[in-house]
Amino acid sequence: MRALRGLLSSSLFLCLCAVGALAQATQTDYDHNFNLAKLKTYGFYPQTRKPSDALAASPINDRRIHDALDSQLATNGYAQSAKPDLLITYFVSTRKGLNIQDNRFGLWQRLGNVNVNQVTEGTLVVIFTDRATNQEVWRGYAEGDLNPKNFDKDVKKAVAKLIQKFKKNQAGQK
Repeated sequence: MRALRGLLSSSLFLCLCAVGALAQATQTDYDHNFNLAKLKTYGFYPQTRKPSDALAASPINDRRIHDALDSQLATNGYAQSAKPDLLITYFVSTRKGLNIQDNRFGLWQRLGNVNVNQVTEGTLVVIFTDRATNQEVWRGYAEGDLNPKNFDKDVKKAVAKLIQKFKKNQAGQK
């Protein structure tokens, strides 16, 4: 009984770790010589989408990302302006990938199975450009598996993480 309880506890711990691995990964880069703290207003750079662009094929997703950025920036104290401090551009790239789960166990891993599922992995790139110099001053990336059922929630979560990282970068933190 004690061995079974230990096995169940270990299994639960591994499941919790696996859920954490599915979270979106974000990272940022910025010009350390530029004072990000002076950026208080924003606007969206008018973008022309190429036919091969994933957002050209899906104007709904383009609007979804635009609205999430607009909402998060407004929530965090930035104001949209006709003459903004920073201009925002964004784009998305996708690729097919495989999610492999090895569920084998036992002596020489002879029991269990290996599950292989095809997934679509996506990357959202957000770029902030200083309007006065027309130079890129900040760039954020959010990567993760795309699930059409949760796409709206995932976009909002990714954009919220990126804006929080931008605020940290403004304060001089990584």
